[in-house]
Amino acid sequence: MNIIIVGAGSVGFTVAEVLSPVHDVLIIEDDIAKAETVKGLLNVSVLHEDGASPKVLEGAIIRHQADVMICTTSRDEENLFIAMISKRIKSTIRTIAKIRDPDYFINTSSDGVDQIISPELITSNKIATLALLENSVDYEAIESMNMGLATFEVTEEHTNVIGRVVINLKLPEECTVVAIYRNDDVILNNETTELHMGDKICVLGSPKGITEFNQMMGVVHEAGEIVIMGGGIAGSYTAKILESKKRYIKLFEPNAERCRKLVRDFNNVIVVNGSCVDPHLLRSENIGRADVLIASTDVDETNLLACLMGMKLGVKKIISRYSMVEYEDIFDFTGIETTIGYHRVVANEITKTLISDEQAILRMKKEGELFFSVNLDSRSKICDEHLGDIRLPEGARIACIIRDEKAIYPRMDTQFKSGDKVLVFTYNVNITKLEKLFGTTININV
Repeated sequence: MNIIIVGAGSVGFTVAEVLSPVHDVLIIEDDIAKAETVKGLLNVSVLHEDGASPKVLEGAIIRHQADVMICTTSRDEENLFIAMISKRIKSTIRTIAKIRDPDYFINTSSDGVDQIISPELITSNKIATLALLENSVDYEAIESMNMGLATFEVTEEHTNVIGRVVINLKLPEECTVVAIYRNDDVILNNETTELHMGDKICVLGSPKGITEFNQMMGVVHEAGEIVIMGGGIAGSYTAKILESKKRYIKLFEPNAERCRKLVRDFNNVIVVNGSCVDPHLLRSENIGRADVLIASTDVDETNLLACLMGMKLGVKKIISRYSMVEYEDIFDFTGIETTIGYHRVVANEITKTLISDEQAILRMKKEGELFFSVNLDSRSKICDEHLGDIRLPEGARIACIIRDEKAIYPRMDTQFKSGDKVLVFTYNVNITKLEKLFGTTININV
């Protein structure tokens, strides 16, 4: 496809980085420094112009023969305008607009915007899910299939699973273990793997199955008391989700006017007007007693400091969002396990809109990992075979079967049939070998 991206900030750059190896990408950016950075680092065309100019858009769409317009500037109103103008220039172009403020949400079916992506709301849902899954450190939703991919960390407190072999775990029916992360290793053939402290367990399942797996590990500190730093869009929406789950929420926000609005919006959330990083205030409010601390301000430095204060005061679990790509390594260095990159949320959501819902492709955090689907037919060598009898290529694991719109989490005696949709988890796999086994071409590109 021929794709135009307006805006080369962290979101636009990340989207271009993901799409450019496969598609012909043109970036429009009026900031010369950002334009030069993109030109030097990515295999894309760059137009140093004002992307909100109808004349510039018309010329770019015609010359580039654009199929898709992705609007990722920092201004919501500008993104909506660019999408609408693009539709008027070329009615068949697909338009995707990043919108932060829910007040700018519109009826996308009639106003020229095919897809509105709200990173704030997506982030809020992800943060809330991670807060309620006490043992989890990462989570990716596969909404089209009502599934999720969760990563759980084994700590010294998880005596229910330490020393146990995966095949002997009493797994909930609606989930399966797809990978064990141990140091730098990814263990896919893990049925006979003994779980150690420090392992991370990647689990695919329905929301119910993942919740039950979390409980099976043993919930040492139930997420009953939650502290949220920042009462902006992401923080307030996270609070609303958690309030509906009957949790005790305390929200810190330095802006007094914003606090007054928040008080009117909530029924059972305690709103504290004060700095998110004031040691005296945080100690006086006893945040060390919290089961979860969520840092969701719009400033990465504030989030990092709030997380470090939470760690020092003894908060059991810490979750943070960040906006700047550079902060990804900084959060990792400090030992904060559960972080959500704003740019990654948007990039993942945009790429999902450019493929069929049925494909369910996810690019994971670890380089070389992929999660995708394959449809079986009579050409497939695994049809009528049982899982235990199949020799999968190294680095591949069959995680789930969709049959008659129902999910089957395969065990060794599960038999494959023509017409099945098979969800496959891979790590540095030889795709050619997989294609021979499944009898079809596997397109893992976005």
